[in-house]
Amino acid sequence: MSRIFEETVIKTLRLKNRLVRSATHEGMSDERGFPEGKLFSLYEELAAGGIGLIITGEAYVCRDGNSFFKGMLGIDRDEFIPAYRKLASFVHERGAKIAMQLVHCGRQTTSEAAGAQPIAPSAIKEKTLFTRPRAMTEDDIERIIEAFAQAARRVKESGFDAVQIHAAHGYLINEFLCPHTNRRKDRWGGSIENRMRIVSGIYSRCRRLVGDDFPILIKINGYDKKRGGLELKESVVMAGMMSGMGFDGIEVSCGIFEDNMSTLRGDVPVEAVLDDWDIYRKKNFAYRAYMRYFYRRIINPEPFSQAYNLEAARAVKKAVNVPVFLVGGMVDPALMERIIGKGDADYICLSRSLIANPGFPKKILGGSREPSRCVHCNLCMAYLTKRSLRCYNGSRI
Repeated sequence: MSRIFEETVIKTLRLKNRLVRSATHEGMSDERGFPEGKLFSLYEELAAGGIGLIITGEAYVCRDGNSFFKGMLGIDRDEFIPAYRKLASFVHERGAKIAMQLVHCGRQTTSEAAGAQPIAPSAIKEKTLFTRPRAMTEDDIERIIEAFAQAARRVKESGFDAVQIHAAHGYLINEFLCPHTNRRKDRWGGSIENRMRIVSGIYSRCRRLVGDDFPILIKINGYDKKRGGLELKESVVMAGMMSGMGFDGIEVSCGIFEDNMSTLRGDVPVEAVLDDWDIYRKKNFAYRAYMRYFYRRIINPEPFSQAYNLEAARAVKKAVNVPVFLVGGMVDPALMERIIGKGDADYICLSRSLIANPGFPKKILGGSREPSRCVHCNLCMAYLTKRSLRCYNGSRI
């Protein structure tokens, strides 16, 4: 039997296989952040499709951390707990486990979405969203640490199996880790130890509230792919520190939103972004015409390649003593088996493969070695500002 379908255990989290649905923004909550029926239906498909663990789309830990994407989940108040208990029970009854991803968007949002001027470690403009954040005060930082901890408590009280801290993709925690966005001269900036201080604060406070047995996972960038950003050699050191703190698993990703959407590979659907995102749709005709013509030349999007975070995951794996989760371009079952077999990663995380076909894991279990049908057009991402998650390329079967 393939090692992909071995049963594994992370503290109290018992998984039937090594396939994980990586956190993917769904846009399936109401305006208050409560999950809608569409989210239950999506998770039913994922569970029926054979995935071992579902990690939810990111949930904001306080309202000023809300995304500009439509329908972000919320977990900033205790009144969310009954709704999430229903969601967790729903997933468990269908044979899968569920974790919630916690995030604060930091500067990577808009004032309209956050309800205030976005905050960040330093007042460095976000050039894709035209956002100028304000630099956080000590009180801001302590408030955010407490918000993550209280959110983790709510996740456990809701009956979830684990929690994941989002420290990647240009969101607030990644902004502290990244030298480009963290120019602070105090104890929160400069050295790796100082930039990591918010991570250690969040972990220790979360651990006190959820206890020793509840799994706390974290998602990091192996590299930011941004001039002046976080590089792999620093990320490996940081991953080792996270392992030493007690994190129970590390998912390795890459990229930040501002840097040409470098979390992605494949096409960047310029027309969809210009037509659907309000911040671009409201620009004048000349600006939009210029961007339509030159955008791909300016950003030079990277073509799709399989397992594009594998090198980073290998490096992290050597530096830690906890499970490593690999995400990014995981489309070929044979390659997944080789990665697990060689010990380069412990879990394979899927996103777009499951958008195209939620039953992809079940197909692999049935013996199929056909790669995912996702063509990486990335329209699923481009339309998230106003629409719920779906495949736009007819790949879903």
